Amino acid sequence: MDFLKKHYEKIILCVVLLCLAAAVLWMNSAAKKAKEGAHDSTAGRAPKTAPPEAFDLTPYQQALAQITNPPTVLLAGEHNLFNPVTWKRKANGDLLKIVKSGPDALVVTGITPLYTVISFERPMEGSIYVMNVQSNVPDPNQPSLHAKSLYPHKDEKNKGWPFIVRGIKGAENDPSEVNLEILETGDTNVWVSTNHPYKHVQSYYADLKYDPETLTLLKRKVKEEFNLDNDPYIIVEITNDAVRVQSRRTTKVTEIRWTKSPKGD
Repeated sequence: MDFLKKHYEKIILCVVLLCLAAAVLWMNSAAKKAKEGAHDSTAGRAPKTAPPEAFDLTPYQQALAQITNPPTVLLAGEHNLFNPVTWKRKANGDLLKIVKSGPDALVVTGITPLYTVISFERPMEGSIYVMNVQSNVPDPNQPSLHAKSLYPHKDEKNKGWPFIVRGIKGAENDPSEVNLEILETGDTNVWVSTNHPYKHVQSYYADLKYDPETLTLLKRKVKEEFNLDNDPYIIVEITNDAVRVQSRRTTKVTEIRWTKSPKGD
């Protein structure tokens, strides 16, 4: 018993080694028998004379190419996984899908140029020239009810006048043309007559619509304010093909392009 107590670990190790050795011998014997059985099973078969039919790998090659070149994952757009959609009910009860909101949903439906028109009407005694001025008129060929008459002398400068008479062609009491200096543009080579007025695009007004609120904004000019979804915005610029609006909260400016042909320069 003392011997077993002192050397039981060695005895257990020897038993384990003997079991492993027996397992190795059994596996070698089983593998040899398996090889002999496989040889016997194929020995009686007739050799193949025809090659195997070709296997169509096209679908697998296409699948492999698709896996190695995956399409770009677009997290933006009209899908709703990362971009939940808002629905609003119109006044008539119909539901409206809101893909965009705020200034991004604004649409420019029209831009109209507003002209300054300066025309020469007639001379007066004392070298005075009667000039008619129309401001912010949408049609330069139609007389405006708000046209005002000015009575300048040559080289006379008035704070409220948009021009200075710099010269004439023809007789002083009956000139055929009047030379103007346009103060806004600095152009000094402007000649006007009774039948050929000076026309210049002074500004624009824009027509817009906002589908999320079924809102229509007509004849809006620069510096006019409006609300979209209770957020305040202001028009900061209008050109012949775009409108730029600024958020009063964030000061972010958004440009809305007009896709139709402009009405004027």
